[in-house]
Amino acid sequence: MNAVATLIYRNLVASIDKVFLIWQIVFPIVYIFIAGYSYSALLGDQGVAVGNTSVPYPAYLAAGMVGFNMMNSSTAAGSIIWNDRRNGMLKQILVMPFARMHYIIGNIVTIMLMGLASAGLILLAGSPTLVGTAQPTLLGSLYVLYALLVGAIFFGSIAVIISTRLKSSEGFNVIVNSVFLFFSFVSSAFYPAQGIPGLLGAAFYVNPLTYIVDITRAGIFNQVTFFTNVEVGIIAAVSAGTFALATRSILRMKV
Repeated sequence: MNAVATLIYRNLVASIDKVFLIWQIVFPIVYIFIAGYSYSALLGDQGVAVGNTSVPYPAYLAAGMVGFNMMNSSTAAGSIIWNDRRNGMLKQILVMPFARMHYIIGNIVTIMLMGLASAGLILLAGSPTLVGTAQPTLLGSLYVLYALLVGAIFFGSIAVIISTRLKSSEGFNVIVNSVFLFFSFVSSAFYPAQGIPGLLGAAFYVNPLTYIVDITRAGIFNQVTFFTNVEVGIIAAVSAGTFALATRSILRMKV
């Protein structure tokens, strides 16, 4: 446990800087309050359906940005591993009293902590849009916490897999940005999946971010249904499989 705690502390110190923190907080806040209220003008008095209720678009967007911001912060895991490989730090860590499993667990816990902290800040900052529509309950809070933790594991694992396969910084940045661009905009983070035509609608439900933000919204607005529990099971299976692949990639990675 001391080895893992040491690596977690080291990861947090290595991955967090002022620019990163500012971007992680300012961008979602600007998007919630500018895009949220601007697009509301197009909808008029019509809300967005969440389960059996309807919520204003800014509230819908704020709940979606919680999951979106968690995803963004999770990419830090991949950058930590890639930088460790490039700078020779991984070799130094592994000749110390650290096993590869310590390294893996340290990175995953770092992802969870950063994802929860980032999501919490956005939930707090976006709370003015949620007043009057959010219905917080203990059960709902557990669903939100579950979605954020499982989502952090999934997206962190994706970033880890990419970082272990690529050797150039340009390739890493291009692939990560492209993959996460798909995750961001082909999902229900910014707009509802209902009514999306054809293959695009199907693509929404291939995207794990859709399940994560759907579960998050269900918890925030107290709209947990049978389908929510189906999404809970699907994202659990997908995240477990992705984490297993990420672990295998690190264990087989040449340093």
